[in-house]
Parts: sequence; C-alpha cells; structure tokens
Amino acid sequence: MSVNPLRPDLNRGKEIKSEKNDLKKSVTLFDIDYAMMSYLEDTVLPTLKDGKGVAVKIPVVYGNSERWNGARRQGVFRDGKGKIQLPILMIRRTSIAKDETMSMPNRHISYPAITKWSKDNRYDRFTALGGSVKPKYEIFRIAMPDYVEVNYDCMCWTSYTEQLNEVIEQLNFASSYWGDKEKFKFRTSVNEFNVVNEVGEGTERINRVEFSLNVKAYLLPEKFDGELTTRKSMSTKRIVVATEVDVTSGSGRLEGFLTTPSPYYDNKDLIDFLSINGSKVQNPVANNTITFTGIKPIKTPPSLTSVVTSGITIGSDSYDIKVYINGTRYYFTTHFLVAMSSNSLTINFNSGNLGFTVDSGDEISITGKFIDV
Repeated sequence: MSVNPLRPDLNRGKEIKSEKNDLKKSVTLFDIDYAMMSYLEDTVLPTLKDGKGVAVKIPVVYGNSERWNGARRQGVFRDGKGKIQLPILMIRRTSIAKDETMSMPNRHISYPAITKWSKDNRYDRFTALGGSVKPKYEIFRIAMPDYVEVNYDCMCWTSYTEQLNEVIEQLNFASSYWGDKEKFKFRTSVNEFNVVNEVGEGTERINRVEFSLNVKAYLLPEKFDGELTTRKSMSTKRIVVATEVDVTSGSGRLEGFLTTPSPYYDNKDLIDFLSINGSKVQNPVANNTITFTGIKPIKTPPSLTSVVTSGITIGSDSYDIKVYINGTRYYFTTHFLVAMSSNSLTINFNSGNLGFTVDSGDEISITGKFIDV
C-alpha cells in the first residue's frame, strides 16, 4: 500500500463527529446550476401580465438534450401534449473550464471558518459571573476549492414584445453575483442578447431572446483521496502553565525560589534562527556579479545542518539563503558562487550553466536567514 508522506498519522483524539447542522461540505455542479436557475426565477425574471391582466410568473426549466434540441428545431417549447408554453425560460450548461486567473498551486492549503454559537455556549449563571467559563468554538478547516468558468446558454419565450423587453431590461440590470444569499453566490456576466420575432403555427406570435451566461465559480468535492475536505475541530478552552519549586541552594539560588521552566532558553539559538526571515532585492551594476551590503548572514545551527541542504556552504559553515533571478530560484555551486564578509554578500553567477548573462536589467533577490547591520 502506498504511503502519503504529507498525510499525518491518524490521531483519534482529533476525530470529531459531525452534526446535522454543520457547514455544507461540498460545492458541486448541481449547486452552481441551482444557483443560476433559482436566481433567475426568484430575483431576475419579472412577473408578467397576460392579455387578461392576470399576473404570470416566468418558469425556468433545465434544457436537457431532448428539450433543447426540440426547442431549437421547432423554435418553441411544447409540453407533453404538444401545447406551446408561454412565457418560459430554458437554460443549459454548455462548457466547464479551469479559471487560470485563479489557479491553486498547493492542494493542502485550507482556511478556517468559526462557528461561535453552539448548544454548549448557551447563557447560564456561570457566564454572568464575569465570564468564568470560556466559550467553546467550533472551527472548520476547509480546503481551497478549484476555480472554474461555467458557461450557460439560455432562451426565453414570451407572447408579446413588451414582455420580452421587460425580461431583457431585468437581465441587464441584474447584479454581478447570482445565487441565494443563504447558500452560494457566483460572479456572473450576461453576454449580448439576440432577439428573434417569429409567427408560429396559426396566428401564434412568438418572441424569443437568446443570451449566454459566464459564471466564475468554484468546485469542492466532499472527499478527495479518501479524506474529507472540511475538517472540524474545537477551540482551546484552557491553557495550563506549570510552575516548579527549586529546593536546591546551588548556583546562588534561594531555597524555595519559584521557577517557571522556559523551553525558549533551552533552545535559544534554534528558536532565534527560525524566527529570522530576511529579504533583499536589487539590480546588478556589473555583468554576472552583484554585492548586497549591510547584511549579516547567520550560520545554520548544528541541529539543522542536516535539514538545510539547499542553501550556501562555505567551508564547514552552512547558510540558509536562497537566490532568485527575476523570480526564478537558482542554486549554489551549480549556478553561482559567493564571497562573504561580516556585512556583505557577493554573488558571482556562472553564465555558462545559467545559459544567459546576468546584467543590470535583471532583478536579483535573496531570502533567508540574514539580518541588517
């Protein structure tokens, strides 16, 4: 059985039962279709009046292959008994494509959603005494979705031109985000309207408008690779700080002096090193060489030398510093060598291995463990 190195070992302490009213765990194509159809029928399309002055709501139907082809071939939509249906709007999904402007490079990124109210946070007499009990919050970590562009074709039929004009006006005035405010909303744009006026069988006049919808949406499966894309956890209710008593009299300490153990001082060099994150950007003055002044590179602690293997090594000392040319990373010894002093770093590029000459038009940036001096 294959092992995923990015998946942590199972911890049953984090396995929390989902409740009936938890957040929705997926966003599907059905949700996008439903958002478009419900918004058209409930918000956009106007209530028309027939020839007798009776208010008529325009129904919205999904155009499957048989309905759509039959309506395109006959120019109208008929029910099972062959009667022309007026007014009515038909919609069908025509294409789905990835939205390259909203690409998601890391599948393991998630964002939190917090539910502050729960049955465990109900008001009681203890909370009235100054908040002696800290509320428990439910946290949902939701995986980032895939962003897509979904296109729809629509046809709407009415009996009169005035009715069709009202439909077009409402569609043109609709907001940029379509959907149900209690569920999902997606950014939607309406393309140009193609108006067709025809005379059907007998004396039936048919007015039709055709238009397309472009929807910027997103998809999120409920599970991927056997794991839920929405994980539930609970907030921390209490933090316990332990205190020890030093009863020895050595090192000038007083007997019975209270001390609080601090992991920081036990690992000071390591923690200080990990907290450093420097960055510099500048352009070369001469070809294939650049000097960053006013910086002091920090040596990698011995406990991390086996982890930091792709930085810069000078003698027995290693430095976690990365070099980029115009946003692309290049590597020590293969693409460049360095000369280092107490307050500067000089980089000499190997144009032969790079395949190009680094000149003043290139932007050189360095990031990593160094400080300003």
